[in-house]
Amino acid sequence: MHVAWDQIQTVEALVRAGTLEGAARELGLRHTTIARRMEALERALDTPLFVRGARWIPTDLARALAERAAPMHRGAAEVEALIERARHGRSERLTITTNDVLAPLLLRALAKIDTPRTIDLHVADAVDPLERGTVDLALRPSQEPLGSLRGRRLGRLRLAVVRARGGRDRWVEPSASLRARTSMPWWRHVPEGAGALTCDTLLAMRDAVAAGLGRALIPELLARGLPVERTLDEGPPVWLLAPATRRGASEARRVATELARTLRSLEGVWV
Repeated sequence: MHVAWDQIQTVEALVRAGTLEGAARELGLRHTTIARRMEALERALDTPLFVRGARWIPTDLARALAERAAPMHRGAAEVEALIERARHGRSERLTITTNDVLAPLLLRALAKIDTPRTIDLHVADAVDPLERGTVDLALRPSQEPLGSLRGRRLGRLRLAVVRARGGRDRWVEPSASLRARTSMPWWRHVPEGAGALTCDTLLAMRDAVAAGLGRALIPELLARGLPVERTLDEGPPVWLLAPATRRGASEARRVATELARTLRSLEGVWV
């Protein structure tokens, strides 16, 4: 037969306390709940565990159970303390993920809002799962948020053809892997085979332009003072996403609301 931990825990507490009231105080339960648990366990075992009276006198079986449950009781207390520390730590931190292109945009916005929590920023091309307790918010280019994600559409990135003064009159091309990304459909404006250099990241393309190696089509927020030849209104939509939660996370929602408002207000970014 299966004996639940709460039943064993109740036996151990009752052996030590000696009374229903004492065990109830320790476990945070009503004394009637303690009595019902013991009655149910004794019926299941088909043997008495306590002799009832002003004090509950344990039988040999109850003492043996309590003796073996004592280490489990200490272990359970350590587990509860560990969980509480983890919960407290999570309540003091906010985890946000984005990619290397949008990271400067996110940092500009974070500098303008009040964030009493510590921010853990994860910057990577890989898409982290937005699970409550793992990632709180994500800034991502996307046509539509997927699954159960809650999204705030911030706007569409403005694109710019940039070339350094005196730079070569050739294209810095995106690599095949960049051209294949569904979030970057604008590459049709960059002729294939028109350049002597290809790069596999937008930041590398921007740096190649700054070095005078040619012109490139990149989000205007990456231009950083590079001369703009022309702009295009075909950049990807950008979303601030959060995992769907039914309750709690009020501070994360407040930060998300302020962050979305601030991101939308940044100049030189959106169409």
